[in-house]
Amino acid sequence: MTWTHIKHFLLGVLIVLSLFLSFSLLTAGSQRDEQASTGNNSTPSLVADRTISEVFSPQQIVIHEAYENPLIASLQDSRALIERTYENITYEEVQEPETFTREEYQQAVAEDSWVEFVYDGQIPFGLFENGFENLPSDYENRTFNKILFNLENEQQVLFYNSSDEVIYRVGQVNYVENVIDEFRGSETIQYTEAASLELAQIVYVPREEVVVPYRNYVVRQLPDVFYIDLLFEETPEVERRVTGETRIYNDLRTKVEVNDLTNVLTYERQRANSGQLTLSERLLNSYQELRQVENWTDRSQYQSYNAATNYVVFQRYLDGLPVFSSQQLESTVRVRVGANGRRNLRIPLQIIQTPISLPGYEQKTLPSGLAIADQLEAAGVALSTVDELKVGLTWEESEEDERVIHFEPDWYVSVEEDESVYEIGRFLELQEDSLNGL
Repeated sequence: MTWTHIKHFLLGVLIVLSLFLSFSLLTAGSQRDEQASTGNNSTPSLVADRTISEVFSPQQIVIHEAYENPLIASLQDSRALIERTYENITYEEVQEPETFTREEYQQAVAEDSWVEFVYDGQIPFGLFENGFENLPSDYENRTFNKILFNLENEQQVLFYNSSDEVIYRVGQVNYVENVIDEFRGSETIQYTEAASLELAQIVYVPREEVVVPYRNYVVRQLPDVFYIDLLFEETPEVERRVTGETRIYNDLRTKVEVNDLTNVLTYERQRANSGQLTLSERLLNSYQELRQVENWTDRSQYQSYNAATNYVVFQRYLDGLPVFSSQQLESTVRVRVGANGRRNLRIPLQIIQTPISLPGYEQKTLPSGLAIADQLEAAGVALSTVDELKVGLTWEESEEDERVIHFEPDWYVSVEEDESVYEIGRFLELQEDSLNGL
C-alpha cells in the first residue's frame, strides 16, 4: 500500500469518526430538547453563547513600555483577561472631547507605559453604557476605536477616535479588581515585538517573521429546519421549492434561500419603516440577532458597520486569528435590522467540528509586517490608502474531501473604498494587472 493510499485511508477514518461524533451530539441535543418541550416545536440550542464584551472585544492588544518597541499580546491567550477587564472597571463620566492628532497619540504611547485595546470598527459609548455611571445621552453615539490604560497611573484611561482624531478622557475610574497590569509580562501570554505603521489607521505589525500553525478541520452543517424554525413566525405557512442548487423557503412576508454551492443562507423580509435606530441600538440589536443565528464554535467579533447600507458585519475567528474566504462567504455574518426588527441576514452554514492533522501542514513562516509594507510601497500602493494589514487564515476546501477545511495562514490587505479583503499575493497581482492595463 502506497503512502497516498495510507493517507487517504487515515483521512477517511478521521472523517467517519468526526461525523459519528457530530451525529451523536446532535441526536443527544435533540433528545434533550424533546424531553424539555411540552409538545411545541423545539429548536436545538446553539453550540456557543456570546457575551456582548466578547463580540465587541478588541481585535488586538498592544503593550507599550516607555521608549521601547511595542509588544502585541496573543489575542487567544488574552481572552479571559479581556473579559475580566470589562467586568471589573467602570467610569464615572466621560469628559469633553479634545483634538488629539495621530502624531500626538503616537508620541503619548511612546513616552509612557500603556495597555492599548485596538478595535476593528468604531465602538459607540452607549454600547457599554453600564460601564459608565454618568453617560450623557448625546455621548451614546460618539465613538472610539482605541482605549489606552496607563500602567503607571490607574486613573488615566483614554478613549481615542483615530478617524476624527479626538480623545475622550474619563473622570474617576473604579476598579473591583485592577487586572490591567496582568497584560504586562504574563507567563501565560505570548508576545510579539511590533512596529507601528501609519496607514489609513495606526496599525501594529510584527517586526520579525512570524510562525503560524496550519489548522485543518472536518466541518458540519446544521439542517435547514433549525433556521426555518428560527426565522419564520408560522412554519406551517412556509412553502418550499428548489431552483438549481438553491432551496427557497417563503411565506407572505419572508424569504430564505439556502445555496448548496456556497453553503450560505440569505434571509430577506420587507418591513415598513417605523422609526430610526441610533448606532448603539443598531449594533445592540444586530448583536442579539447574531446570538440567535451564529453557530460558529469559536469567536465571532464585530468588524464593521456600513452607514450607507446599514449592514453590520461580524468576523469569524479561529484561535485568535480572523478567518477570510472568497467574498467572505464562509467567514462573516452580515446583519441588517430596522426599528421594527430583522430585515436581512447572510449566514455561512458550515462550521468547524473536529481538528485533524495532515502530513505536511504543520506550520508556516510569514514575512514581517515591515516587509509586507515594503512590498506594498514597491508595488506603487500608498500606505495611507491601506485600511487593513493583518495576519489571518484562509478557508480552503481540501482537494481530497470537501468535508475537510484547510486554514492557510497569510497576510491580508484591504484598501479604502473596497470592502474586500485580499491575500497579499493576490492583492499584489491585482496591482500589477492594473499597471499593465488589464
